[in-house]
Amino acid sequence: MSKLRLVVVAVSLTVALVALMACASDTPAAPAAPTPDVAAIAAQAAQQAVQQAQAAQPAPAAQPAGATSEDVAKAVQEALKAQEAQIAKSVEEAAMKAAEAAVEAAPVAMTQLRPEDVKVVETRTGPSYGGQIRLATASDPGSKWDMCEFKNQHMLTYSVENFLFGDYNKGPSGSGETTYLPVLGFGTDKLATGALADTWEVPDPLTYSFHVRPGVRWQDKHPTFGRAVEVDELVAEMNRIKDCRWPRHDFLDEVTGDDTDGDGVNDTVTYHTNKPVSFWGYEFAWGPYLIAAPPETIELGTDDPWNQSGTGPWMTVEGGYVAGSKTEFEKNPDWWATYNYEGSEYALPFIDGIVEIIIPQEAARLAALRTGKIDKLRDVRTSDWASIEESNPDLGKVKPLQGAHMFWMPMNKPPFDDLQVRRAMNMALDRQVFSDNLYEGDSVLFAFPSSPEWPLHYVPLDQQPESVQEYFEYNPMKAGELLDAAGYPLDADGTRFEIELMIRNTIELELESAQIAVDFWDDIGVKVTLDLVDSPVIQSRLFEKQYDFMFNALVARPNALNDFRAGHQWNRANLNDPEWHAMWEDVLAATESDEQIARIKAANVGFLELAPVIQVPAGFGGDYWQPWVQNHNGERILAFVDFSTKWAYVWLDRDMRESRTGFR
Repeated sequence: MSKLRLVVVAVSLTVALVALMACASDTPAAPAAPTPDVAAIAAQAAQQAVQQAQAAQPAPAAQPAGATSEDVAKAVQEALKAQEAQIAKSVEEAAMKAAEAAVEAAPVAMTQLRPEDVKVVETRTGPSYGGQIRLATASDPGSKWDMCEFKNQHMLTYSVENFLFGDYNKGPSGSGETTYLPVLGFGTDKLATGALADTWEVPDPLTYSFHVRPGVRWQDKHPTFGRAVEVDELVAEMNRIKDCRWPRHDFLDEVTGDDTDGDGVNDTVTYHTNKPVSFWGYEFAWGPYLIAAPPETIELGTDDPWNQSGTGPWMTVEGGYVAGSKTEFEKNPDWWATYNYEGSEYALPFIDGIVEIIIPQEAARLAALRTGKIDKLRDVRTSDWASIEESNPDLGKVKPLQGAHMFWMPMNKPPFDDLQVRRAMNMALDRQVFSDNLYEGDSVLFAFPSSPEWPLHYVPLDQQPESVQEYFEYNPMKAGELLDAAGYPLDADGTRFEIELMIRNTIELELESAQIAVDFWDDIGVKVTLDLVDSPVIQSRLFEKQYDFMFNALVARPNALNDFRAGHQWNRANLNDPEWHAMWEDVLAATESDEQIARIKAANVGFLELAPVIQVPAGFGGDYWQPWVQNHNGERILAFVDFSTKWAYVWLDRDMRESRTGFR
């Protein structure tokens, strides 16, 4: 290999790695721990490879006695080939090291927070105990909380723990290594710490083991009454969930209990897979897919929250769920966790409990925040920011990107089994109208399956294939032509086809998005009527595929498309494309490396080319909290859809709250 060729390889490596990180460098992010200079890493690796090549030049070969000139020439050529192979291997190893360093250095999730979108509440008091956090939710979750039936995993996480969760000390209330703001995933196992498990290991790509925390007990309430947790019952529950949620867990062969200390009692839960699981953290460790309820809960039934129990910080209260009114929790006084604050160790949780008040009306939720009747409100709309900040200037705030608002088209039945129809439905929308009317022009054009918050996996629209760019453009004339070609001409009444859209009846922003879209579709002869249902009905009908067209918001994350494998219960589009499915299988087989990143990007692009969804712009949601909420800096989650564990680390300035609201 010539020095020139080697330099070209090295420079190409540098350029590739710099490009890899370019998307992460344009937008200011929340304060984070220092990361290495990736370009410098790449350049250093390239320079070392060049130096190695120069040092490896073959010495002149001595001509052995009796050898012909052809023998010598052949020997020299073989030596050169061997050295070229060795140099190529060295370059490859250098490239791999640099690429691994680049991936290691890069933030997996980067929430975009402009300086004006962040306000920190001063911590005025040291830790103290007592009081109740009051939150508001727009939707009634219903009383059915069940892992197998996809019912209210986010409610289960109040009491049922993951094996791991995010380390609160690494968030904005600690070292600032992450914001804990990406709604459905906190990032990487580098942020994880033990929860139900105190240690874990991945001894090989097909084995994932979690050592259960010694001495942990189920909550001291109905129906477990504080008895010790047994690993074998965790294993039985994990296997039950695995079997009932197929093909969600078709990569999982079995879950076993293991005795690692030789005392004859199983102390470790081990997942055995039939393929490497690149997203093992989401699947086994901090995701809402495999979290174990006690056998008593399963035997009694999951229709009453009072039957729920776990090992987590919050316990359900008898009569605590009142349909249409509230869901209430009290603290688990025996929770295992502690918190070190300024050198002193404190038992958790600090507060006595949490109540989620069901307030469907957006204006009423805002009024509750203004008057101090609730302690935090998420996803305040852009149009209300100025008003709320003027009336309550001492509120803490962050304004992260919201989830993507999307209309899902089942690809297994007419009219959406035709790609032309799916593209036409997209082209019929002027997305700027959504941005202007819903977000005052401040939005991201598309935010699924990846978004700017996941810079390593995000492919901006101007880098998408022309076929994708085309259907994001407003072109009602082209939309009509595609519908004509698909066999849906205008009839005498100006109608091509009629269809019903299933949508939640409580989220005003979603309803406004839908109404704008309905008007645009009417312009091309597609008549859409709204089927308004509550959240539990959405979940049931989605699971059973009882809809022709649906609105459902989702949030970007690296493994977002795992739900769209053929036969998957959460496959909202009923996508069953063998070529795309093979692309996603390649993603699942990849390791946590640049290879995985490249495959995710390719699969994301392939997904968009199939046009299974109609995306409208995603805006930024304002999260506001009261000044008496202490040791909180806007954290949303500590595990996948776990919105509750973070509150265990928060205390209240109850004197301030009482002086302002009369409520202590």
